[in-house]
Amino acid sequence: MTSRAHACRICQSPDHDLVLDYGEVVPADAFLSSIDAAAHEQRYPLTLVLCQRCFHLQILEVLDPALLFVNYVWETGIPASIQRYCREFADAVLARSGGPASPSVFEIASNDGTMLKEFRSRGCRLLGVDPARNIARKANSAGIPTIPDFFGERVARDVLTEHGQWDVVIARNVLAHVADVHGLIAGLRLLLTPQGTAVIEVPHLLDLYRELQYDQVFHEHIGYHSLDSIIRLCAMHDLVVFDVEHPWVHGGSVRAYVGHAAADRRALPTVAGMLAEEETAGILGRQAWQQFGDRARTQKRLLRAELSSLREAGKMVVGYGAAAKGMSMIQFCELDDQLVAYVADKSTMKIGKFAPGAHIPIVSPDRMRADPVDVVVVFAWNFAREILAQEKAMRDRGVRFLHPIPEPHYL
Repeated sequence: MTSRAHACRICQSPDHDLVLDYGEVVPADAFLSSIDAAAHEQRYPLTLVLCQRCFHLQILEVLDPALLFVNYVWETGIPASIQRYCREFADAVLARSGGPASPSVFEIASNDGTMLKEFRSRGCRLLGVDPARNIARKANSAGIPTIPDFFGERVARDVLTEHGQWDVVIARNVLAHVADVHGLIAGLRLLLTPQGTAVIEVPHLLDLYRELQYDQVFHEHIGYHSLDSIIRLCAMHDLVVFDVEHPWVHGGSVRAYVGHAAADRRALPTVAGMLAEEETAGILGRQAWQQFGDRARTQKRLLRAELSSLREAGKMVVGYGAAAKGMSMIQFCELDDQLVAYVADKSTMKIGKFAPGAHIPIVSPDRMRADPVDVVVVFAWNFAREILAQEKAMRDRGVRFLHPIPEPHYL
């Protein structure tokens, strides 16, 4: 089930410009249990557009959220570097919360509870909500109370009735996944204590543009946010951004610290600084995004040319990282198992399955280490440093690691 938006999800303008047409693709996390299942794959259009009024970047298509999230295959706690990130995140939030030393913490889209565990270790009262029932079960089993549901005003009112308001409300890597962004922010506002701190974190539109991260675009990611768009959205709900950071996670993110307008928390210079950086880069205008589409098509041509050259030379090429961004790039670039023999990934939820659309096998990293591999395409480029350190033995024997963006280059 899919629908197409005819208005900006932030400002409701009906006018938009086409940025990039991804064609008809399979949802990036719809892994196949067998090759035979390919006969029943469902493809949907994927179209990236720019609002002509407020320059919010979004996709037109919205798939049924139950199709994408009820049985989810992304677990926060798998990459080792995410553990470090969670510690850094908790330290940064507690330093800015301005409330009790151990505030109450509510997390929207809390996944397997990895982040909430960091706050639990600091003595905080916790509650999470996540629509992925399989993941929510794991979190509850690990002692992280988690409501298995889609967050919005309805759930927020239920939580308010049963648990009251919260000193800290976290919306980390979820705003991009939600079609009803106003419902999410309205629910967040309901749950936030009068002097509380909300934290909204998403992949930064500025990094997406600069580094040509077009693979961040897939059906789960409905909107792509700048600090400008977050401030606009919050202002419509009497919320203000008073501080901002640029953490490294997900290829560069914007982490906005938000409070009630009535709390009168004065914006720090970091906010004006990032807004000026976005303006200077041109991401709040049409020309930059017209160029973005051209750059993405060029990258596709260059990557296919390099992989074709390696195949003709008899080299064995595999991929690393079966995250959604890798599956998005594989489909956009029209790769198959003739160009990439298989993709290695640590997730036991993916090993033994096949990539959506492309039907490339997903295998354990142990298989990759044992095979006579010549080149590894780092589809999980946001963890490139961790992967290079992890696979030092492969590098020592001469295996090359190919980073695909913004243009293909060897690490």
